[in-house]
Amino acid sequence: MLANTFKWSLLFVIFPLALLLSGCMVGPDFVKPDAQVEEGWLQQHNQKIKSEPADLSEWWSVFNDPVLDNLIEIASRQNLDLQNAGLRILEARAQLGIAVGFQYPQTQQIGGEANANQLSENAPNGAGADKFFYNYQLGFDAAWELDFWGRFRRGVESANASLYTSLADYDDILVSLIAEVARTYFDIRTFEQRLVFARENVVHQEDSLDIAAARFEFGAESELDVSQAKALLKQTQATIPPLEASLRQAKNALAILLGILPTEVQDILGPPKPIPTVPIEVAVGIPAELLRRRPDIRLAEFQAAVQSAQIGIAKADLYPSFSLVGSIGLQSSDKGGVRSNSADFSDLFTSGGIT
Repeated sequence: MLANTFKWSLLFVIFPLALLLSGCMVGPDFVKPDAQVEEGWLQQHNQKIKSEPADLSEWWSVFNDPVLDNLIEIASRQNLDLQNAGLRILEARAQLGIAVGFQYPQTQQIGGEANANQLSENAPNGAGADKFFYNYQLGFDAAWELDFWGRFRRGVESANASLYTSLADYDDILVSLIAEVARTYFDIRTFEQRLVFARENVVHQEDSLDIAAARFEFGAESELDVSQAKALLKQTQATIPPLEASLRQAKNALAILLGILPTEVQDILGPPKPIPTVPIEVAVGIPAELLRRRPDIRLAEFQAAVQSAQIGIAKADLYPSFSLVGSIGLQSSDKGGVRSNSADFSDLFTSGGIT
């Protein structure tokens, strides 16, 4: 009776103490760094620049170009780097779930045994003992390392910040991808227009050369005028192959960004079109909003938060750890000495079978 009273008294002392100490966390708490930003833009008095907030999640839509919209949609769906970043988000979510799970009993085991035992007839001191019997056992074991120093809670902080780091990394890749797709598309339309102008100039200069040659034949002009017209034509014709090569390179780069074959790019682009026009007015918000929109800055902030929590984890390892270990089960043996194919284990589930 005294022993039982001592056990319960010890439990009532240890449990509140565990709760009290579990509120301690070593290591620094992460604080967002302050950044000095201007209140307004240097050209804030420009009538074409608007400082009111703007939804820039689909900034490319201001160009009203269906082909550009389609290219960005395909790139967002098929780009391999973006897919890898998305998988890293899923990985970070799983790691966060593991970190949260460490706050609960870390070891949980359920086991069971059923043994048939045969003792030797020739064993010493075996007179009167059961020569054959069954032994049954069911049990549940659990071990819980208490989070005295906040190591597991810091692990949750680190994993949570790591998840946001993966999200910011995804946004960073997405922003870079969309910008690169748009820039390459504008390059393609620019090369197409330059080729159109160059070929039109070739036609006009060929006509000018024919006129100069005819006037020289009738003595109205000198041979120098013919030579100058011919040189200008050859110079213009020489600009066409580099422009065609640059156009092919831009289309190949676009195919890589979209994750498709180069032969499929032309079907998406269609015939040559004019360069998309830039809107007259641009909404840019305020400088502080620009910082919040930049995923690379958010990425750096979350990376700092991850490492800040890791400091607490490392410091917690310098202190002793405390664990609660428990085991409960059921055990019984048949008391008959007769061997049979089926044995009665109903005693396993009685109060006397608790271990």
